[in-house]
Amino acid sequence: MIVDNADDPETKAVVDSVQQGRFEVVRLVPGTNLGCGGGLAFGENAALERYAGRLTHLWLLDDDTELAPSALEQLLAAMQSEGAALACPMIINAEREIDWFPGLLKRREFNAIRNKRVRTPAEYLASFGAKPVRFNWATGVSLLITREAMEEVGAHRDDFWIRGEDLEFSLRITAGMPGIFVPGAVVSHLPPSVSHSHQTLAAEQKKEVAKLQNIAFISLHLPHGRRILRTLPGNYFRHVRLWGLKSLLEALGAFWRGGVRALPAGARTQ
Repeated sequence: MIVDNADDPETKAVVDSVQQGRFEVVRLVPGTNLGCGGGLAFGENAALERYAGRLTHLWLLDDDTELAPSALEQLLAAMQSEGAALACPMIINAEREIDWFPGLLKRREFNAIRNKRVRTPAEYLASFGAKPVRFNWATGVSLLITREAMEEVGAHRDDFWIRGEDLEFSLRITAGMPGIFVPGAVVSHLPPSVSHSHQTLAAEQKKEVAKLQNIAFISLHLPHGRRILRTLPGNYFRHVRLWGLKSLLEALGAFWRGGVRALPAGARTQ
């Protein structure tokens, strides 16, 4: 199921070209740009309704992912053996290095990935093995969730326009159910190359400000988000370090909206 927020003719052409393949392909067109959180919620609710009698899991994927042939089988097997409601694979980039990792509850494994002491899946497996590891948050590049968990916690929040919708969603699930990182399952994240023009950098900076606002909102105003409160200063520090002191005012604005006014970074609050 492909959520096409833009009602894009090229996307429609690709969907039409694969309609006779192995899978039923459904293109969902909301009629307006719902943003990331809203688009995910739209697709999730449509899947629950359309496949109500036979749906067991939902696999949420970015549109720039490439799946290893055994990834789904490995994720499902690990979820069954661990009794998990949510699973995240090993996500690698175009150089086949580990990228976009979740918040692992085992500090040794988490720090090894975060500090790049292990850079590839092979290095991770050699150091720590293939046993699944619990996490409390994960990015939305690839998440496999049981139908029961989705029905219990609900879909993504539709008031998160961009950056942070996956953080809130995964924290909401793992507040009451296990989420696991499955290092043997591999998904590649292959975003298209982008220019470094002033316009592109300005757009990226705006997205990062939205992320700061959402992190402040999640950690200060949602019960399941308090687990990440200690990360709040570090996220703001890294933003100013990356974008310069001139970005301090916009960072403070993000904290005011998300942390003080309790507003997620939705389309109506930007």
